[in-house]
Amino acid sequence: MSAISIGEDLIHYEVLGRGRPIILLHTWLGSWRYWIPTMQQLKINYKVYAIDLYGFGDSVKDPRKYSLEHQIRLLEDFVEKMAIPKTALVGHGLGALVAVEFARRHQERVPRMLLCNAPLFDPGDLDQRATILPDVMAATRRAEPLRSQPGVSESTVMSMSSAMRAALAEHAARRTPAPTASATNPARKAPTQNTNNMLFQRLIEEKKVSPQRLLDLCFSRTEPEYDKLKIDVHKADDRAIAASMMVYDAGDMLDTLRRLAMPVVVVHGKNDEVIEPPGDKVWNYLTTDKEDSLLPVLLDGVRHFPMLEHERFFRLLMDFLDTPDVSRLEIKDRWKRRSH
Repeated sequence: MSAISIGEDLIHYEVLGRGRPIILLHTWLGSWRYWIPTMQQLKINYKVYAIDLYGFGDSVKDPRKYSLEHQIRLLEDFVEKMAIPKTALVGHGLGALVAVEFARRHQERVPRMLLCNAPLFDPGDLDQRATILPDVMAATRRAEPLRSQPGVSESTVMSMSSAMRAALAEHAARRTPAPTASATNPARKAPTQNTNNMLFQRLIEEKKVSPQRLLDLCFSRTEPEYDKLKIDVHKADDRAIAASMMVYDAGDMLDTLRRLAMPVVVVHGKNDEVIEPPGDKVWNYLTTDKEDSLLPVLLDGVRHFPMLEHERFFRLLMDFLDTPDVSRLEIKDRWKRRSH
């Protein structure tokens, strides 16, 4: 087992192989362990890192570090400590949120990125957003108390454990001033609340937030993947799952992806019951004028874990890492733009 100290925190990671670096970031269920088959496939040509984020696997359990901002800073500190100047990123679920924001802040350090089952929801104003400058759309919002959040009902709050309610209230109430941006140091987004937090609404309101509930949504008890992921259910702090969703904004997520310059492949299982697959309006919004750099892939019969369920996932990932022009990737399940 490998670990690195970040401040006073012990962060667990594993590494295999030699060559160009690639970092794998897990979802809200599991840890580095489910990446083992992927690491074994990539290790011949790449140096592959898999990290346990705060509150998951064998990394430190500290509720003060469970916000999305702290998870992003963990990745920033990790690449600095490991002296990784550039790295491809593969982000899954929660890991996709971390990867996208890291790439926004450090585009020169991320040559390419693959996202699995990322939360990409239609905020309901895509026609209007397409006509607004991205910088205007990314305005920071002030935090609001938990119970005044749209989509978080009184009954939902009261049905949570007292520990989770306390953690959520702490994150919702915390206000961090937005730092000043500069050309050499892009501003970190302050932890904020917003009215487009469809991720929080759908997973908290629908009571999908516990690791056990997520596991039951992903696999049946008779499937071999169930037992493999079950190992990490009791190692995950459910407060880390909920806290990572507090600042999510459906529109900002899509806008950030549109602004990224590096090649991006977005993979999603059509049968995902944790994060519903994007609809045509979202895909159209993301790929407008970006057909050569952003490639959507919908996998039929696949749920939340393409790397465990789809036999061609490894070939897709390796082809993506090796192909200069992602628009030339030949993928059977590629989403096709519709003309309107």
